[in-house]
Amino acid sequence: SSYDGKLQFLLQGMSETVTCSSHYISYSLERELVRLCDQLEITTSTNVDEVITTWDEKFNQTALALVPISHRPLLARWLIWALNIYRLREGLAKYTTVGVIGLVNSGKSTLVKKLFQKETVAGTTQSARTTVPFIYNMDDSVEGLSVIDFPGVDDRNESIK
Repeated sequence: SSYDGKLQFLLQGMSETVTCSSHYISYSLERELVRLCDQLEITTSTNVDEVITTWDEKFNQTALALVPISHRPLLARWLIWALNIYRLREGLAKYTTVGVIGLVNSGKSTLVKKLFQKETVAGTTQSARTTVPFIYNMDDSVEGLSVIDFPGVDDRNESIK
């Protein structure tokens, strides 16, 4: 497809081994594009027209210098798109939340206590049960991780199928 052709052309200008197809772009390709954009001072807020007008200057040492003028607008938009996707992915990867969900008295709080060494409300009596979600910030052991210990689901509820 034309998409594959564009990616293959871009790959010729990259120094690292990367993998891509019409269905995905490898993380290594994203990192290589980000490295190139950082070197050329292309950011997520860079205007596509600016990339196009400075194309020869910015890409003169890469295979991208050979891109025909008629294809540069599309490729410039694609570069900025890839940079935005990478930045979004990296931003989201900094924060992960794990939810522990299950039946009443199935050991959710005990699991959180054992796995993450957190003091939890655990027990089978009404006063010792988790009745509201507890959010545990795990930054002291794993930066960017939160664990939510949810109250148990009562399997006798007719609405749960």
